Amino acid sequence: MGSFGTIMRTTATLVAGVAVVGVFAYAALLVAGFKPVEVYSGSMVPTIRVGAIAFDRPVAGRSVRVGDVITFRDPYTKGRLVTHRVIRIFHTNHGLAYRTKGDANPNRDPWTIALPDRVGRVSFSAPYVGFVLWYAHTREVRAALILLVALLVLFSTLRRIWRDDAGAVQA
Repeated sequence: MGSFGTIMRTTATLVAGVAVVGVFAYAALLVAGFKPVEVYSGSMVPTIRVGAIAFDRPVAGRSVRVGDVITFRDPYTKGRLVTHRVIRIFHTNHGLAYRTKGDANPNRDPWTIALPDRVGRVSFSAPYVGFVLWYAHTREVRAALILLVALLVLFSTLRRIWRDDAGAVQA
């Protein structure tokens, strides 16, 4: 029984350590000015896979070049962000206009956009992290995490009580 307890304690310590390192790394990226964007569709596969999280760094809209992967507001769906590659930049009477396309899409996007003064340019992505963040926002996962913590506290408390009672009886 002793070795099983040792394995469980070691595993719990490793999992907790990885979680703490992950939280600190995520916070450091936010402090460094990166903005996380969860990827929900396969339009940028294989560059950015579904379930990844892309980290954008804000840059001046005028500094965007053909080939850059940027995140911008969808001109057709309010509140939705799109992360696609710039395939063409041209001058219009109203300033610069940008055409974009998802790497996995056969055709360019149906819009031509004007970028704001600051736009997010993808610096790198982390696979699968977007799934974690997405599911962490669901009611079911939050309820499961609360239940798990409550059960761990209950188990720890009962174990301490039973240990104290066993020691009192033997004395």
